[in-house]
Amino acid sequence: DHLRDVEGLAEGRRQDCRLLKALGRAENPENAHALLLNIGWWTVTRVPYPARSGISSGVPAIRLDTPSLEGRTDLTHLTAFAIDDEGNRDPDDAVSIDDDGCLWVHVADVACLIPPDSEADVEARARGATLYLPDGPIPMLPPELVPRLGLGLAEDGVGPALSFRLELSPEETVLRADVIPSIVRVQRLTYEEAEPLLQTDQHLRRIDALTRQSGARRLAAGAIELDWPEARIRVNTSGDDPDIDIRRLAPLRSRQLVAESMILAGSGAAWFAREGDIPFPYSVQDSAAEDESEAAAPLPAGLPGAYALRRRQLPARVSGTPAPHRGLGLDAYGRTTSPMRRYVDLLVHQQLRAAATGAAPPLDETALMERAAQA
Repeated sequence: DHLRDVEGLAEGRRQDCRLLKALGRAENPENAHALLLNIGWWTVTRVPYPARSGISSGVPAIRLDTPSLEGRTDLTHLTAFAIDDEGNRDPDDAVSIDDDGCLWVHVADVACLIPPDSEADVEARARGATLYLPDGPIPMLPPELVPRLGLGLAEDGVGPALSFRLELSPEETVLRADVIPSIVRVQRLTYEEAEPLLQTDQHLRRIDALTRQSGARRLAAGAIELDWPEARIRVNTSGDDPDIDIRRLAPLRSRQLVAESMILAGSGAAWFAREGDIPFPYSVQDSAAEDESEAAAPLPAGLPGAYALRRRQLPARVSGTPAPHRGLGLDAYGRTTSPMRRYVDLLVHQQLRAAATGAAPPLDETALMERAAQA
């Protein structure tokens, strides 16, 4: 019973603990957690933080239908690449370029199975996003969604997507965007496999040239580029002791190609919403409010300078009104490419899909922003 009290405090389910009080220790979750580790009652693989924050550690137990391929535009003639880290199990986006020079970004069509106010939608809204923990993710959506909608997971690589066709100006700004429920055939690559293909594959070479110019234009418009290392961290808790693997990610051009393509998809989604007068959860970042002395102070070189620059930025916010995203150097932007993992991205897909298909009216701005605020 005493140790159950300690566990309850460690996980935030109770406010006091007789054992800690008797030991003369402050009654708080951190001390309770430390005691359980010190006496060996818990191992380091027992993670109390989700329970302490009121987050469910289980997966959503909701049955979903099989996505229909009827009524979709067949885009299997396009060469589509899903490029991601080795071992990624839920590929949800891919890129193509057509003969007219239009960039295509294909994203898993999650909204075709999860309409507004469905059981899975309400559950996803309560979770807000997939939570990534050292020993594995707590998903926002039922895991069965991944094999049904993950791009390139089918044996023949063919699956349903919501495709964004982006017609770009010579300066690589969006002139026109179309949103199309589609069928695509996807080839999966790791970033390392894609890197040499940027020189030899005609499609990737053209996408690379386009995204390079787009990135340069955004930087000229005031976008922030942070030059710091990234790492992949994986923890295997199947043995007696955790096996921790930390690897630095190589700064490959293929990563920048994918990142810039996803930014262009978000810019295109915002263009489509503005042109169609569709209520939309824009991602907005205001200019940093700095005093003159801070703005004038030179940044140190290297990683400290990148960190200081990041600290100066204001957090992005969701707005029902289009406004610039200063950090990206864009007049309007919406987070669009992770509807399996972020609820606001799913909201974007629900709105755009409704407008593109006419099957149901999009949510009005009040309902849309209420859902974004709940998430």
